[in-house]
Amino acid sequence: MAKIRLAAWPLAILALGYGALWFFWRYGSYPADLHGLFVFRSATWGDGLLLPLLALCLRVLTGRLRATAPQPPAHRLRAVAVAAALGAVLGSSVILTWYLDDHPGLNWTNPRPHYFDAAGKWHAGFLVSASAVFAALAADLVVHLRNADAGAVRRALTSSWACVVLACMAGYAYLGVLDGTGATAGGRVSLAVLAIAGAMVVAGLFFVRGGANLAYLNTLVVAALLTVFTVVFALAHPRMEALTYAAIVSATLSGVGLTATRTAGSHLSAVETLGVCALFGSTTAYVSTTHSDTLWLAVAAAFPATAGAVALRWLRANVTRMPRQSPLTGEYGTAAGISACLLLCSMFAAWLSERAGDEYITGGFILTVVGAVLGGVFFQYFKKDFTELMRIEGDPHRQPGDQPTPEQRDTASRVWVRLASYSASAFSAMLVLSISLAPGLGWQAGVTGLPWVVLLGSGSVAVLVALLTARARTTASKPHPRAPEPKLVPTVAQAPAWVCAGGGVAVGGAAATAIARDGAVNVPAVAQAVMLALFAMEGMLGNGVWLHVGRLQPSSRFAVAAVTAAVGLTGYWSLTGLVRPGGARAHLGYSLLAWAVCAFVVFVLLVSTTAAAYVAGGRAYWTDYPPAKSVAQDAYLLSILWLSLGWLPQTVLTHVTASATERWAAVGTLLAGFMLTFCPPFLWTLENNDTHVCRQRHVRGATEPEWPSFTDSSFRRIADLPRRISGYSAAVAASADDEGVWPDSSADPSPDAFMVRLSGHTAVQNSIALLLALVSLVGFVGMTAGFTGDQQAAPPP
Repeated sequence: MAKIRLAAWPLAILALGYGALWFFWRYGSYPADLHGLFVFRSATWGDGLLLPLLALCLRVLTGRLRATAPQPPAHRLRAVAVAAALGAVLGSSVILTWYLDDHPGLNWTNPRPHYFDAAGKWHAGFLVSASAVFAALAADLVVHLRNADAGAVRRALTSSWACVVLACMAGYAYLGVLDGTGATAGGRVSLAVLAIAGAMVVAGLFFVRGGANLAYLNTLVVAALLTVFTVVFALAHPRMEALTYAAIVSATLSGVGLTATRTAGSHLSAVETLGVCALFGSTTAYVSTTHSDTLWLAVAAAFPATAGAVALRWLRANVTRMPRQSPLTGEYGTAAGISACLLLCSMFAAWLSERAGDEYITGGFILTVVGAVLGGVFFQYFKKDFTELMRIEGDPHRQPGDQPTPEQRDTASRVWVRLASYSASAFSAMLVLSISLAPGLGWQAGVTGLPWVVLLGSGSVAVLVALLTARARTTASKPHPRAPEPKLVPTVAQAPAWVCAGGGVAVGGAAATAIARDGAVNVPAVAQAVMLALFAMEGMLGNGVWLHVGRLQPSSRFAVAAVTAAVGLTGYWSLTGLVRPGGARAHLGYSLLAWAVCAFVVFVLLVSTTAAAYVAGGRAYWTDYPPAKSVAQDAYLLSILWLSLGWLPQTVLTHVTASATERWAAVGTLLAGFMLTFCPPFLWTLENNDTHVCRQRHVRGATEPEWPSFTDSSFRRIADLPRRISGYSAAVAASADDEGVWPDSSADPSPDAFMVRLSGHTAVQNSIALLLALVSLVGFVGMTAGFTGDQQAAPPP
């Protein structure tokens, strides 16, 4: 209920402000010679994004302070009421000045002097109300700041929420200036009111406990970077293409990977992450839209941006000395080099997209070299992260059955955040570069629209399933207490499984209807969709039931079957009807967005169904990590396989038409860089699955099964997959016939019994992933680049 009340504030501001104005603009009739809604950035980006975000952050900060001092001062309500009244007066003065001005800046809400139309009257009422609301929210925050102790104040004012508050205020004011607000009397009064409000907020920082603190320099710097990003993005938005958005995504993800590079014991700072992402994103947007014709700037801008990120970490570690802040290290320097190269790749691609056809002669060579560098050089550096994670997991001092140590949890967090961010950034950078080079290789752009109503319907079903299964996901996400405390046994519940079953039927039915309407049959896409569905099914069954020797209840059986079918149908639709609807080429950006919606739906269904099957079984999990977190990792890997080995090849084949000169050479050229980037980390992930089995067998003291082994090569591990799967199948069949196996729902199984299941589970996943790569017919050459013939040393006894 508290979260619903919290969300109500920004949603109300959004609906009553930008939402209402959009409704008036969409369904009204206004003079064409007057400025319309979308001319005013303060009304679109400001009312639609900055004000709702400001309301949310103010409420979050106030709520956190209230938690530290539950008893608010007696004068709180009086202060809030006075501030609201003052805000309403100031807002009314702005409206009155606009109305009385003989020479206002005429626009669609104020078509002539001394007159507001219906939209203008609504906006006037909203402005007065919003002024009162934000004044009250700010006063409430100040009252709580004055009532809190110095430590709570410092935590609040150095948090990411405080950075966003300042950025929203500064960004809104600057957008108002850019809109020419200061050219009229009403506009000048508006700016004066905003200046007064900002000055009062900043001055208030010096009248609370710990108000003058060097640590607040971090807040001001990051708020400034966020403000720059907001303004640059709002100004560049009209000139942005899908390519620019992809470049910005690549840039911001490389920023996340850079900030995630930290030492053991330090934390991933949300403030630093926001600042670096804003710096990288604004640089990319500015260069891509304003100076895309200047090669030297497109190449060189990545390096000062990266230097700015390094300076921010130095500021936090050496000047303001923030708690648990990671210092500058050699590892961070290497990560900064990788981020700079990813930024350079994206900016160079944006520049290249503006060049003439002669610039594409060396396109294939550029793609291949960049892919080889990303996959063969940079990702090799991060392979040691896997090695470190495996070392900690196989620490012989861990007792069998214990949960991961704090060291292991911290290392896993550092590894997965950095690896996921850099992997996604590299993929997006390669996508930008490939599309920039594609016109010279026979690429034909698409313009056909997509059935967004069906996609939004499926997304709504996924959100509903997530809400109705929230308790089951919470149960399936809880770590067990440390030994010797007993494991947490879930309370048996069947309703979440039936909810997931209904969601699977609804999503699968929508996808099946869309497929039938499209009418196309694509045999490779069928094979790819089947592999995706099987991977998803094993993720749900293994993490939710079979690894814990749980019994598959009828409700869970039906839920898994329905969701598996939904994954297969949705996957097939994303590879056919959302790439070439009706046989025509879809717009690339829309097709990628549609795939992202499908991936979101599948992710929610997988995690929710796994959690539902787990609580329906009523047995404590035996793995190191809770079922919901384990299947979330599997769902992430599934999305990477789906995008790289499914959607990408189908998209390239669609846009490089049969009439293109040397079509298959062009297709191979476009895919070569992706495969060289993707395949080495893909095989490392499979290797990590196998090595995880080896480590678990070592820690738990198991003797069976003997495979995989630390000393096995990649080829040997692939050869052992069938017998591992056979043992897994036999173990699952035996437990299904015998309800008396480990009747104590919290007791640990024998180490050998557990390891047979874990080994088989990973073998099934690896087999499906390899088959998907082979079915896609594009991964074979790149995959051989990641095979290892060397052997790893087993851990010391």
